[in-house]
Amino acid sequence: MKNIIKFEWERMIRSKSFLLSIGIALFIVAADAHTLYEYFKDGYDVHTSVFIKWIGAYRGFDEAIYLFVLLPLITSFAYSWTVCYDRSSGYITQVISRTNRKKYFLAKYIVSFISGGIIFAASVIFHFLLISMFLPAQYPVAAVGTSFVSPFSFCSELYYSSPYIFLLVWTVTAFLWGGAMVCIAIGIGMITKRYSISVILPFLIFTVQRIISDFITLRYSILIHGKTVGLSWSDMLYAAPGTTNFASYVYTNIAIVIAVPTLVFAIRGRKYECL
Repeated sequence: MKNIIKFEWERMIRSKSFLLSIGIALFIVAADAHTLYEYFKDGYDVHTSVFIKWIGAYRGFDEAIYLFVLLPLITSFAYSWTVCYDRSSGYITQVISRTNRKKYFLAKYIVSFISGGIIFAASVIFHFLLISMFLPAQYPVAAVGTSFVSPFSFCSELYYSSPYIFLLVWTVTAFLWGGAMVCIAIGIGMITKRYSISVILPFLIFTVQRIISDFITLRYSILIHGKTVGLSWSDMLYAAPGTTNFASYVYTNIAIVIAVPTLVFAIRGRKYECL
């Protein structure tokens, strides 16, 4: 098992698709940080904090928007396409004939999940490091009202009391979201042999889910503990969207996104004839 994971890991980090995906993500993040620097240099937002402008807390209105829109596509393109490719090329038959089938699929699942998690988590960390070079690390103050994080945002108490711990918690959450997007791709990859479809569909699913959720919330109020919550997964990719964003609600949605395609992946992988 260890050798299979090691092989898949080396295959992933050496793949051009992974390097291109993480390169695109970091480029978008760097562009957003540069825009914030230009604002700061010109005298705008000089009385702010790195914790307020960090995309983990709020995506803002600049280049980071493109990262959150394209994230399902970028994470899926990194490595999950190999599930389809291995099936269509016949490579999987060669592997399964030489090793345990369950170990192969488990290794493929683990490395694919990690690939998506790395891209999202690295993006938010890289953004924080860049903007921390020119923005002060002042702790946000709830009474001032300059932060988008409200009492009903993700771990709001932690954000104001221990922002560095919040940074760590949200980075882990971003990792889980990146892995969840990949789960959709590998689940689809066990159904179709066209790896282009498995790469594109997570992006389309997130887009359609956003449209449907907005349609529902415009007509109905979804309440948790008496507070209106949003249904869009895209708004859960950062801690403080315009709607209530409780931590338990975010993690429940992540679990759902992971569980359904993982079940498909597991069922389809039980026998290699299904591939």
